[in-house]
Amino acid sequence: MELTRRAILGWNDRGVDALVEVLDSEVEWHPPRESMEPGIYRGHDGVRDYFGRLGEVFEARIESVDVTSVDDNVVLAVVRIAGTSAKFGEIDAEWAWLITMRDGRCVHAATFVDKQEALRAAEVRD
Repeated sequence: MELTRRAILGWNDRGVDALVEVLDSEVEWHPPRESMEPGIYRGHDGVRDYFGRLGEVFEARIESVDVTSVDDNVVLAVVRIAGTSAKFGEIDAEWAWLITMRDGRCVHAATFVDKQEALRAAEVRD
């Protein structure tokens, strides 16, 4: 859990590189349904592409991260993001990332705009 927390907070200093360091080379990253960039992003290049597209719309920084264990291989990271966008103005959002780990690497991440929705999704996956 601490590795996940540090990688997410590392965004502020190193951007997407901080995340990629803990991702499996075949990771699947699922943005929230409400995303401006929907779809499934695969591998390191896919994750870089997704966050690069978001970076074209707004500049964000991680304000806080709360990581909770869901089971042996799954953690829930509640990430508070703040920033600015020429199109949307000030941004203050909280996303819930449901992260599946294997051998110390993230192999699957699903993003939700609501923590309770993420927890329900975790129950369905069991």
